[in-house]
Amino acid sequence: MANFILFIDRLVNLYLYFVVMACFLSLVPNINMDYPLFHYIFMFAGFYFVPPVFGISFSPMVVMVVLVLISMGLRKIYIRYYADKEPKIIVLTQDELIKKLNEQKQKGDGEKDDSNQNIKSDL
Repeated sequence: MANFILFIDRLVNLYLYFVVMACFLSLVPNINMDYPLFHYIFMFAGFYFVPPVFGISFSPMVVMVVLVLISMGLRKIYIRYYADKEPKIIVLTQDELIKKLNEQKQKGDGEKDDSNQNIKSDL
């Protein structure tokens, strides 16, 4: 389920980028919005939800706000229920790694049971 939530979040983000690119496309002068390709791009980007006011279309802003809220909700669900179950990745520098290995080696040497030495000393 965690991977599905991340997948849906990525799809929402891709759709958000699509809407932003459609907004940039709308700034191109002399573009024919009745041409089928551009018509479908603007239709899927949400340009026709709210009619333009004074020549400015506020529909993409509404779509972007809704998409960002959905994305934030999906991330909060993921963090709340699934983030603590994913494996942790620790990045160490070479000095930190050597220090950590020496600590483990010293800890391992202190806990060793040298019962074989006791047998040799009895012989």
